[in-house]
Amino acid sequence: MNQIERYILRRVLVLSIGTLLATATIAMTTQVLLRVDLLSSTGQSLLAFLRLAGLVMPTMMVIVMPFALMIGAAQTLSTMNSDSELAVIEASGGSRALIARPILLVAALMSLLSLAESNYVEPWVNKQIKILVNQASADLFSAAVQSGTFHKVENNLYVSVADKLPGGQLGGIFLADERDEDFDLLYYAKHGAFTESGGKDLLVLSDGELHRRENGSGNVSIIRFATYALDLSLIGGGSGQTGAPVPKERPTSYLFNPDPQDPYYERNPRDFIKRINKRLSEWLYPLTFGFITVYFLGKAHSNRHEQVWSVVTAASIAFLLRGFGFYAVDESSSSRIFSILCYAVPLGAIAICTLLMITNWTFRTPRFLLDLSSRVFSDEQPAMAHLRNWLSELTGNGRRSAQ
Repeated sequence: MNQIERYILRRVLVLSIGTLLATATIAMTTQVLLRVDLLSSTGQSLLAFLRLAGLVMPTMMVIVMPFALMIGAAQTLSTMNSDSELAVIEASGGSRALIARPILLVAALMSLLSLAESNYVEPWVNKQIKILVNQASADLFSAAVQSGTFHKVENNLYVSVADKLPGGQLGGIFLADERDEDFDLLYYAKHGAFTESGGKDLLVLSDGELHRRENGSGNVSIIRFATYALDLSLIGGGSGQTGAPVPKERPTSYLFNPDPQDPYYERNPRDFIKRINKRLSEWLYPLTFGFITVYFLGKAHSNRHEQVWSVVTAASIAFLLRGFGFYAVDESSSSRIFSILCYAVPLGAIAICTLLMITNWTFRTPRFLLDLSSRVFSDEQPAMAHLRNWLSELTGNGRRSAQ
């Protein structure tokens, strides 16, 4: 690697890492805020918040990594174009490959990192997040005892505990679960105690009732019980979950060969296909974004407006491809065509950009867009005045045409 390539590599790497950390932190904060009510209401320490933030970070990095690479590479190439560095490289006989190699090297490293995170780190992280949330959910009963009021675990799930009895037991437990659209569940028990069995945290309710109300017909069934074991992994989870791990918590090898008697697999086998496509396609996008950026911005532009339109075009194509990638993954659970498109879209974009660069076909911004941007951002008049004049001309032409 020569000096120019090292120079480009260093600038792209620094800008991409800085952008990655900033955007991943913002995305991570939004995910932590989704669970802040549960953690704060149970009196969790600052260490629990920091642990949750650290666990969420790898997943967020996989999502924002392609965009961080594009921002870092686009900023580097735009600056080099403004400083006439790209023009000097081309005038001295340097090819586009000279500029592409360091950027694609960073893209390849990010793709490999994304592949490792998606298939090895993310399943472990999701499992740890579930354990952390379940522990906080169990602590919610202690918080409910202290306040003596209803506590909201999540949407349509509330718990209240009247008092704490000797021996660590709870008294007057009331749990309202309205998360299922088909029926509502109401638990009431005079006594309750925490225990562990088979690696699961359980709340054993004693001397109580379970009311089950069907939302469609309004029928209510009442079950009286002497003891009832409530799995705490269901508290804070989605409606209809079981204690079994979900696909995002499973290793990739298990997704390819799941246990036929897996409770989740029996109900939602297509979710395993969706998770496989997600893990095996996301790592392609840093490379895809790298090729798109190199193709549109890897050559010198003498017109600064043409450079701006190249950035806009590259970003638009990249966002459309990534948006379609998310959609294809969601639809892949029910369509084999979309399963193929999960991989065909990024690989096709890479192939097209490679072919265009090999044939030295250069993207040119349409002339009317350059003229329009030159008029709008001219130094002679304010941009808004130009825009008003342009709109008035269109209106005048329309009136003359109508006449």
